[in-house]
Amino acid sequence: MNKDKVYLKGYVIGHAADTLGYQGLLVQLENLDVVEIDKNLVHKKIDEPQLIKLKDVIARIKDFDSGTQIVWLDAILNELGSDYGILKYKTGYEQGRFEGEYVGQQLKDADKVRQELNKPVVKQFVADWYEEHKSNLDYELWDYVSDWKDQKPSEFKEWFNKSNKAFQTLVNMHQFGYEVGKEKKYKVKFKNIQSGTRYLKYDGVIEKWYFGINQDSNATRLCHTKEELEEAGFGEVFDSPLFEVEEVEK
Repeated sequence: MNKDKVYLKGYVIGHAADTLGYQGLLVQLENLDVVEIDKNLVHKKIDEPQLIKLKDVIARIKDFDSGTQIVWLDAILNELGSDYGILKYKTGYEQGRFEGEYVGQQLKDADKVRQELNKPVVKQFVADWYEEHKSNLDYELWDYVSDWKDQKPSEFKEWFNKSNKAFQTLVNMHQFGYEVGKEKKYKVKFKNIQSGTRYLKYDGVIEKWYFGINQDSNATRLCHTKEELEEAGFGEVFDSPLFEVEEVEK
């Protein structure tokens, strides 16, 4: 006779008995087969807690509706300890918040770079005109160009007329902001002449350079940039012994 012992592992799911005093147990094996075993052959007490498998718990919870699932999960986390539940939720929250903040910051940085790249550096008279007309810029630009002949001579009109990017510059100022470039300006005058018409000036009406008195007007400019002087053919005044060049703050 074979003396080898055989163990069957499963869950008690019912009972069996007869009039002769036999008592048996219905056991569901892991392969889901159900067998009947004499109670005396079961090595565990019938009231001993059965082992619970995680997969069975998960399967049970999955069968619940969403509201019951939340109740069960909260109860399990609380039973394990409030710190455990809080830690899990906090870890997920912090990770999500970090990733969200990172993406948000990347977008902000990209937008900041875009603004800086498109922010024009303009002269003060351009900034002055923009600030005066920015509340209705589209109309003001159209009106300025439509009445071009009636616009008084000014540095802005001269710049607008010569620049091939005047419109784009003003639009970029409106969208991205602007900076006023610090540009040196100079007064040029004949040396050794004490008074009279000895200052180099530019008349915006007739678009001519001439020597006049030490005074600005709407039509004339007394102070000039180095670029303006060089374009007009007066670049040599900076090195000529005949002229005195005075830097002014504008």
